Amino acid sequence: MTALLMRLNADVADYNVEPDRAVWLACDLLVAGLDTPALRELAGESPSRLEKSEAGALVGQFLAELGIKPMTREEADWFIGREVAWKVLGGAPRAEWEDDTWRVNIRLATESGSDDVFAAAANYDSDSGPYLGFMRDYLRLAEAQLTEW
Repeated sequence: MTALLMRLNADVADYNVEPDRAVWLACDLLVAGLDTPALRELAGESPSRLEKSEAGALVGQFLAELGIKPMTREEADWFIGREVAWKVLGGAPRAEWEDDTWRVNIRLATESGSDDVFAAAANYDSDSGPYLGFMRDYLRLAEAQLTEW
């Protein structure tokens, strides 16, 4: 459950809370024994009519009610990037991570001062080795950064 709450915290900081997913997760969290006023309110919302901004506000509120410190945008960027790198290295199908690697690629290009990561990503299907190496490098950076917080 901790990992789920961390991901929700990252999604709030990244302005990427999906309303339908948030409502269903709120229901699951209530069943699992968590209970706050904002969590109950979120669970009672319509998954198809709840606005993204309202969902993000309610998730942020129930996390605060649980005493969870909000992530900064930078912390969320590292956290989500680490999840993406784990997917790539874990052998997940490209469709599960392809749209989310931008944050990792940009961070690696900035850190190295080189665009090699973009070439490695483009050639992933024919030669995955270089891109997997970049993902391992990113994980080392992310773990170091996230343990500082």
